[in-house]
Amino acid sequence: MIGIVISPMVNLGFSFALTTFLIPLLLIAYLVVTWTRKCWIRFVKWKHPSYIVVEENSIRSILDQGRNHGICTLLVQGRSIVKGVRNHLAHLTSTRKFLKSALFTRWGLYVWKELDYFSVDDHLATSPSSFRGRPITENNIQDYISDVTSKFLPRRLPPWQVHIVTCFVRGEERQICLVRAHHLLLRQEHLTLADFLPLKYSTDNWTCQESDSPFTNLYAQPYALPRLRQMLIESFSNYWNDFLYNNDPTERPEILKKRTGIFQCVKIATIVLICTLKELARQCRKSEGLKFLEVLSIVRRESSKRNFTSRLIFDSIAKSFNPIDVLYTCVALSWYMVITSFLKTPLLLVRELRALQSRHRHCYPDTLTYTLSCYLPLMFQAIRETMSISWIAVTAPKIIIEELFFKYPQSNRLQTISPCGRKVVAWSEEVDVELVRKIANVTGATETEILLAATVDALKEYFKHSAVNVPDDVFATVKYVSQRAVFLRNHEARGILCVALPTRTPLFHDDLIEMLQVIQRNVQDARSRQSAIYAITAAETSCGLISSCVPSIVLKLLLNQLSKRYSLCLTHVDGDLPVEGVDGAVYWRPPQGNCNMSMTLHRHGNGVRLGIMGDALIGPQHFIVARTFPKSVCNLAGVLGVPRAPSRSPSPNPLNPTTSPGY
Repeated sequence: MIGIVISPMVNLGFSFALTTFLIPLLLIAYLVVTWTRKCWIRFVKWKHPSYIVVEENSIRSILDQGRNHGICTLLVQGRSIVKGVRNHLAHLTSTRKFLKSALFTRWGLYVWKELDYFSVDDHLATSPSSFRGRPITENNIQDYISDVTSKFLPRRLPPWQVHIVTCFVRGEERQICLVRAHHLLLRQEHLTLADFLPLKYSTDNWTCQESDSPFTNLYAQPYALPRLRQMLIESFSNYWNDFLYNNDPTERPEILKKRTGIFQCVKIATIVLICTLKELARQCRKSEGLKFLEVLSIVRRESSKRNFTSRLIFDSIAKSFNPIDVLYTCVALSWYMVITSFLKTPLLLVRELRALQSRHRHCYPDTLTYTLSCYLPLMFQAIRETMSISWIAVTAPKIIIEELFFKYPQSNRLQTISPCGRKVVAWSEEVDVELVRKIANVTGATETEILLAATVDALKEYFKHSAVNVPDDVFATVKYVSQRAVFLRNHEARGILCVALPTRTPLFHDDLIEMLQVIQRNVQDARSRQSAIYAITAAETSCGLISSCVPSIVLKLLLNQLSKRYSLCLTHVDGDLPVEGVDGAVYWRPPQGNCNMSMTLHRHGNGVRLGIMGDALIGPQHFIVARTFPKSVCNLAGVLGVPRAPSRSPSPNPLNPTTSPGY
């Protein structure tokens, strides 16, 4: 019993000591890394003045290498998306500078080189009439698309490409657009892959519903802290504006027409100081830094506006210590206290009592009762949120070390030979969401967990057909991406979870139900323990938290080692699609570091597809995963006795091939 009580205390003490040691270390590292990077950026700018140096850093940029180029890919099939593509690209490139610039690396940094000659035609490609001696149909469309993605983008051209494919389905012509772009180009120009196509978005049919994905909403977003901050800023702004109106000589010139006292002089000095700091902050955002003479010039300008001089200071001091003025001030203060005590205080007490008795306290905004009723509940809730965030921060280092380095001692790889860097892709037939929903109602699992079970079952088939030993678990990093982020850029930072996907279950062999149960436990365990990992990776996505505190070379070595263990990069795309004329879409997030394969569970409308992106040397085995995925969902439904939904589209679709590609 004593051991049970002491063990959590020891863990908490160890976590607290580790956090106490890491916080000053990270602060020092942040200052050193930031200063070093700025110096290095200035050196590269001096060395290559004709280039535009990419100053911001990110995990994706650090992990870029010859084997993983970081090319994001989107496949869209529609009825009217091809019309006007060239005019759309011409307009887009006329407003975006980096779309006409080539991307290079110089001295370890990304740089942009604006081209002397640029043509949209170099980036807009159309498919030939045939591929490998056969017309492009639903039977070989995946082979053709995979062949296109396996080719590197030209190094001397801007890193983006739009490929238009004409496919025939039973004699009927269909259009497919393949968009490929470097992640840095999308990030710096604030673009999505869908921005390269003339798509029309219908906001009328957009439903902002929350996804049931277990890879998002790991913790409740703080409400009280932002609200309290907003209220304090509003209150301070109101008081400051009132203070300026009553004491700023630029607002009330009559203040300087009479002799000012020491208190009025302090008020004017405060206004000069705050206005100077605001101007300095504004100037610093425009330039890298300010010189001492520029700072002195700003101080003089703000002081001269208010006639704040040394003579004003001396006059105010002389006036304040004048015996007649001191006597006058004491008499005025005494008279004010008498009036306040006998007249104003009773009226204020009556107003406070009325506010206490009233249910509509907002009718008494100037009372202490109203202020306390607004701020006290928020302050208590903010304290709770602060304690919760502090607990996550204190326990974060220990949990992160355990989850990433000690929890799964064995390593697994989806590819035994060294990758070549070229990427091949595949996608599955569409799985009806209604069927997945019925399975979820029977098992109690989420729709995402059911799709994960089918994905693992498809991976087992891949292992059987490839020269790779079947591991007990496949370790994956999982990220949720909303449909809005694919087609309409948003600024919601999403984090990453590390999940073990079991290929072998402890009790029964190849049992889909037990596999689903193990996946449920692993996902719930990840959600309960990895809040810190999720929050830190989300902060890295939004503001570069990790890359600002850890040197790039150390971070690259660490993440390359981690990506050997977590060799699968999984993306869950969910949400409704408000795009007119689009019948199907598949998004691929490129693997990074030493990840061997990237998979995407992409929901579009009432269907879900599994997209696979891997190194070209694993082909054509990657087609096995795409071919097996819908069968695994149907097998799980059959085991559970769930009736299969009838087909919604009798006519074939280019994204639903009638035969298995690659074989």
